[in-house]
Amino acid sequence: MSDNLKTEIQRINGYLKEVVTFFDATGKPISQVINPLMVELRPRDILQIFVGAFLVATPLCFTEEVWNLSISLQNRNVYALGAVSYIVVALYIYFNFYKDKIKGHIMEFTKRTFATYLITASSIVLVLALIDKFPIQTTPYIALKRVIIIGFPALFGAVISDSFK
Repeated sequence: MSDNLKTEIQRINGYLKEVVTFFDATGKPISQVINPLMVELRPRDILQIFVGAFLVATPLCFTEEVWNLSISLQNRNVYALGAVSYIVVALYIYFNFYKDKIKGHIMEFTKRTFATYLITASSIVLVLALIDKFPIQTTPYIALKRVIIIGFPALFGAVISDSFK
């Protein structure tokens, strides 16, 4: 770290912030930059994840192509789609929120990743159930496949909207 700046983490108005103070050659502070430190999962984040997932998932839930694809697509392809989305979303969350701050925040990283998937799946289930296209009682594997297929793009909408502050 350079002698002309100091970085510290402070809680300001209930939120964690990274405060960077710049000093002149004499050691006198000349300016500060306050950046949001997004390592905690807050209620606002949960709402942003839900809205982002909902925005992408809703139009897809209404398409007959997705309903038919959930019937015809092989299980291994659906599971591969789920695995790819998991890896990409976990990497996105890591690099955008926790890259230099993972130490001491591993549980928050795990919680945010899991919450993103759970909230996204919940938004998809909600819409599919409302339009009577979530056959959990008659063909649960088709219902699960629909959630995974629609979840692939919806997850990206969720993490993108979560990154807006």
